[in-house]
Amino acid sequence: MIDFSPVIAHVDMDAFFAAVEMRNNPHLKGKPVIVGGGIGPRGVVSTCSYEARKYGVHSGMSAVQARKLCPHGIFISAGLKGYVYASAYLQKIFELYSPRVQPISIDEAFLDISGADRLYDGPVELIQKMKNEIWEKMKLTCSVGIAPTRYLAKLASGINKPNGLTIMNQDRFKEIFYPKPVDALWGVGESTKKTLAQKNILTVKDLAATDSKILKRIFGKNGDTLSIMSRGTDNGQVMRYEDMPHDKSMSHETTLREDIYDPTIIKAILLWLSDKVARRMRRHGYIGRTVSVKIRSSDFKTITRAHTLNKPTDRCDEIYQNAVKLVPKEYGMKYKVRLLGVRASQLKKIKSSSGNEINSDLTSQYELIIDNSDEKYNKLTGAMDDIRDKYGEHIIKLAGSMR
Repeated sequence: MIDFSPVIAHVDMDAFFAAVEMRNNPHLKGKPVIVGGGIGPRGVVSTCSYEARKYGVHSGMSAVQARKLCPHGIFISAGLKGYVYASAYLQKIFELYSPRVQPISIDEAFLDISGADRLYDGPVELIQKMKNEIWEKMKLTCSVGIAPTRYLAKLASGINKPNGLTIMNQDRFKEIFYPKPVDALWGVGESTKKTLAQKNILTVKDLAATDSKILKRIFGKNGDTLSIMSRGTDNGQVMRYEDMPHDKSMSHETTLREDIYDPTIIKAILLWLSDKVARRMRRHGYIGRTVSVKIRSSDFKTITRAHTLNKPTDRCDEIYQNAVKLVPKEYGMKYKVRLLGVRASQLKKIKSSSGNEINSDLTSQYELIIDNSDEKYNKLTGAMDDIRDKYGEHIIKLAGSMR
């Protein structure tokens, strides 16, 4: 019985990457399949089959640890192209059942199914029909949570996996989650749990009973979020992609296969990362004003440095030149580097997904300060983007980059 409104569904595909691999390779069915972004010593598990989970393997675990726990597991390097295609196909199915779909990752989405009883017998019947269609067309299963808020729907979808369907209102949330430790909440990690434990806040019920002002003193603005999460009272709406606020930043980072000290290699990787950031910005029609780098040394010390430009850009060379200047000289020379990242922020969207200008004032200002060299560079970059769109990202590599 659903006695709340709005009615929000959270769809979570079951072990998505592993499920796609097993569907495409039937001999893998029933076996511990572990999918990662790399199966070497620095690899990390992206997802794994439920057979692998029985051995304690989970997402985010290092490949080394996964091999120790499940030495007979079948390790597969992630082939993102196939997963992206499956995700896009899922999105089309979701849109058949709701005019308002908000994808939150490659294998998860929120659907606003308020008013489902106009076309179906009710929300449960709608979701069951959608689950059946996903299975019939894609041979994949999903778990779904139905609730009055996005946050509760997200929690509900994880209760009965795989292939589950769970309805959870506020009373049911309190009944299930209040006795649980605080990290049962989506978004509460080990660090937050430890800090809360120091204040003798151990369970979700303890957290919900804590004054939000106290949480704000401890966690800053995140204290308010924690309070809302513990009460299950968020009022955020399901937003379609085209209705979402513009991205505030874009970044890429990489954990290196081995710690490096050679400044030439560090620069080469920064060029590769800058190219990826700039390419992504152009693809989505953004220019950015602030460039940042993230560096993690071999002893896991992480620093970030940022610089704000005189004019916004989507050019790889400008992002790269500033990124190189931001890396302290002692990194590489004195400290080995384990991770590098490049980020562009203070973004402004100047083109729509169809390529049309959407911010004429800003674009005009931008155009006033470009010179002929910009024009030549933009033509060159546009040609490179066209070739990459047609033949793939790896068809063109910048001289000096490492990947």
